Amino acid sequence: MDPLYVAALGMIALILVLAAGIPIAFGMALVGIVGLLITTGPDITWASLQLLPLSSVASYSLVLIPLFVFMGSLAGVAGITKDLYDTGYKWFGRLPGGLAISTVFACAGFAACTGSSVGMVAAMSKIALPEMDRYGYRRDLSLGSIAGAGTLGILIPPSIIAVIYAIITEVSVGKILVAGFIPGILNALGFVVMILLRTTINPGLGPRARGITWKDSFLSLKGVWGTIVLFGTFMGVIYTGITTPTEAGAIGCLCAMLLALVTGNLNWPNIKAALFDTIKTGTMILTITIGAQIFTLFLTRAGFADRFVGLALNLDVSPTVMVVLFLLMYIPLGMFFEPMSMLLLTLPITYPVLQKMGVDGVWYGILVIIMVELSLLTPPVGLNVYVLKAAVPETDLMGIFRSIFWFGVVECLLIALLIAFPDLVLFVPRMMGKGG
Repeated sequence: MDPLYVAALGMIALILVLAAGIPIAFGMALVGIVGLLITTGPDITWASLQLLPLSSVASYSLVLIPLFVFMGSLAGVAGITKDLYDTGYKWFGRLPGGLAISTVFACAGFAACTGSSVGMVAAMSKIALPEMDRYGYRRDLSLGSIAGAGTLGILIPPSIIAVIYAIITEVSVGKILVAGFIPGILNALGFVVMILLRTTINPGLGPRARGITWKDSFLSLKGVWGTIVLFGTFMGVIYTGITTPTEAGAIGCLCAMLLALVTGNLNWPNIKAALFDTIKTGTMILTITIGAQIFTLFLTRAGFADRFVGLALNLDVSPTVMVVLFLLMYIPLGMFFEPMSMLLLTLPITYPVLQKMGVDGVWYGILVIIMVELSLLTPPVGLNVYVLKAAVPETDLMGIFRSIFWFGVVECLLIALLIAFPDLVLFVPRMMGKGG
């Protein structure tokens, strides 16, 4: 049977399995095992399954993922999120849409301490939404700013998704992490400009906050010192090449623990909660990794990977057009799969094509991560939207999806900008030391 038909049948089977309610990790593993049995027979399948689970996760770089989760949990315990929002409120609250801008500021700051987008949305829904409701903000702006700005957690370093990308494509972990810095700042600034334009045209969307003095603004700056110390230490040792990214992750955890100690929040219940969160998230990621590797092995053994690479290279298109085509593929995939699964399923097949065409892996990685950001907002999966719905159950789900439209537009404009000017991504990685 033609490998393209085999792959199509495999994807249809996977979608049906997921629609039946089977968790994605087990769904990919199940379809992959059945596919291997059909295409290679039981002996080869059994031999492959004996080695694949361990080889899929036996990576030194994967240690970064639990370190990032633990660092982010401790940073949250230290009160960094609330302090950042308070500082943003004191500086931007007097502007039209200022509280929504404060939400973007807090999300960008907290993104510099954790690689989680979903966790950030959950935290900001408790901190920012009550304040915006108190000042009469329309829900389509307040909900959109929380869900949209929450996506910064997977672009601004440290980013778990960036680490997964680096492991799959074998690009430098350090370079892909620091490459997200300038695009992340541009993304946040794009959100801010969009909010300002919308609230200036329609002041009823987000009224100005009253009663904030310049003294309040300057006094609030003490709330950002923890973020500066944590982010500066973590990224500083990577950028200068003093340590490897994995060692930097351990240093970041130690720094976050010291911050929690200084703020008086380092106690056993908080440590236990952070450890439990780390174990839960780490186990989920490793399980999905194993499931995706089994499914990808099925596609490879069926001959789909080689056939796909051959067909793609025979197309008479430029590398940029090929990049755009592969990026567009993530729009329909985002309707069925969560971010990490999309990377694990697509990159082993698509990245070799771009490699042969001379596309820079770091540049492409940032573009893919931004597309994954979009999948956190778009229906029907939209993880950030469902987290926000769980935090604010009285809100209409489709209302939240509508509220993120303009944030999605900003993401699309950012992708176009980075495709036109690749140096916006590559400038910082080219300047870094040799440790990453």
